[in-house]
Amino acid sequence: MENICNTSYLLLVLAAIIWGAQPVVVKSLLKEISPIIITLIRYIGVSAVLLIVLFMKDKRILPPTRWIFTLFLMGATGIALNNTLQFAGLQYSTAINCTLVSATTPVLTAILASVFLKEQLHAVQWGGIVISVTGVIFLVTHGSLEAISNFSFNYGDILFFCSQACWAVYSLLGRKIMTEFSPLAVTAWAGVAGTVLMGIVALWDGTTAAVNITATGIVSMSYLIFGGGVLAMTWWNCGVKEVGPSRAAIFTNIMPLVGMLLAVIFLGEQLSWREIIGGLWIVTGVYLTTHPQLSWRRKLADSYS
Repeated sequence: MENICNTSYLLLVLAAIIWGAQPVVVKSLLKEISPIIITLIRYIGVSAVLLIVLFMKDKRILPPTRWIFTLFLMGATGIALNNTLQFAGLQYSTAINCTLVSATTPVLTAILASVFLKEQLHAVQWGGIVISVTGVIFLVTHGSLEAISNFSFNYGDILFFCSQACWAVYSLLGRKIMTEFSPLAVTAWAGVAGTVLMGIVALWDGTTAAVNITATGIVSMSYLIFGGGVLAMTWWNCGVKEVGPSRAAIFTNIMPLVGMLLAVIFLGEQLSWREIIGGLWIVTGVYLTTHPQLSWRRKLADSYS
């Protein structure tokens, strides 16, 4: 059981790393195409790839009828709304604000899991979430109390928050359906549902004109499709299936750390003691929530097996 959980934690970490780089990719794409078209093209590609893989692995790829509505809800929340709201928010607010608001994901997921899935969260788990979120806040504000006190929510920030709420719902729905359906199949069919919804939105919005995209845009879109879409989404759902949505959500706090490191490597920004301390807090929070030697974590994991 511990080996299974350790593999799941690795998949969640890898998904978070890939998603940590996405804001930079999306920022470049927004100069060429709209958030609606980005989401639509992305999940046409994601769904097509996953359905092909699914067909090659198992000819019986159609989901059970009783799960169609759940898949529709996952497509609406985790695909259509989550992506569009986040991409649109980047047009009105900063990447720093997006990172800070994303720290609400573990709290939102834990509360929803406690209410709807009756998940019991131990004090150490809550402590790990608090420590990790504190690290994120310290990281993105550079340890400035003034930055925290003067933080104001604009239209983009509201969109970010709504996006994270949609992702929390997506994770909860995924945990339920993956008791009978594989993570690959769930990701594929949720993507199909989201694509159909985004196609309807595009038609209604009138944004179906031909898209002129540069070579850089094609590379960026490929990253969103194969990296953030096919790989990260599938790995995330695998992790959620094994460890539960509330514990999986803690890994989203790795994303700001990844973004900071990428800024140092590719933009030449300086890594100060503030970034190091914030990063250590994030890692500590993940450790307290997931370490296999903690007896409370083992007992909780056994309850999911």
